[in-house]
Amino acid sequence: MKRTNSAIERMVFIDKICDWFKQRSRFWTATSVIALVSILVLQSFLSTVTQVDQHVRQTAGLLVIPLWVLFVLGTFWRGSVQTFLSLAGMINVYTGMFYVYGRASSFDTLPPIVTNKLGVGEIVASSSASSVANFYFLVGILALMFCLVISLKPSLFKPRGTRFSPSYPVWTGEKEAELEFGNNAISLVPVRGLLSFSERHLVAKYKYVVARIGSRTYFVSPDEWIPEGSGVVRDAESGTILGTPIVPDGFNLS
Repeated sequence: MKRTNSAIERMVFIDKICDWFKQRSRFWTATSVIALVSILVLQSFLSTVTQVDQHVRQTAGLLVIPLWVLFVLGTFWRGSVQTFLSLAGMINVYTGMFYVYGRASSFDTLPPIVTNKLGVGEIVASSSASSVANFYFLVGILALMFCLVISLKPSLFKPRGTRFSPSYPVWTGEKEAELEFGNNAISLVPVRGLLSFSERHLVAKYKYVVARIGSRTYFVSPDEWIPEGSGVVRDAESGTILGTPIVPDGFNLS
């Protein structure tokens, strides 16, 4: 019981953080775009200056780290995919802009690689630092751009028929009601009673629908009863109910 309550409280804390970022989604989206553009401008500057002094690169590295943090802050709360892409992209960008050049010799080449073949060591010719650095930087930028596209238009990469994918806690009844309303008496209404006549037929395809109960958003079974005053969340553009289908339409044979 204690473990369940602690898990719910942890989800409440995480949900509050996500809600705080969602209320300022435009600001954080603009921050991510500005951070990405700033990194591109900085890389263009470093690329146009031939034989950049190592001290200059180290100074530029101090500018990239805050931009990295701002970009991650602007995307991590949107989902685990965005978090992974932002972190992986920034690591590759930093490697391409600074780490590779830090390991390069004065001849702008990476240290040679010694391989062992039949007990005899062979030195493999090393690649130029600029080619390796450009590769890492390109991979990182593509990951960051892909992260932004998913953040701004997640529907482009959803299976057909899947209208909603964020992770919300599942409403099970007493535990969540006590967490939201304490010991206050509440009246319950069926979820289907909050739907229109046509939606009551469509909701049979959904395992969960999204509902706003109290101060939080939950996944709720269409056959569940929820506190009076709650509301079913609908898509802002189409007005359709949001939820997770039992079988996504993209896999139906019909």
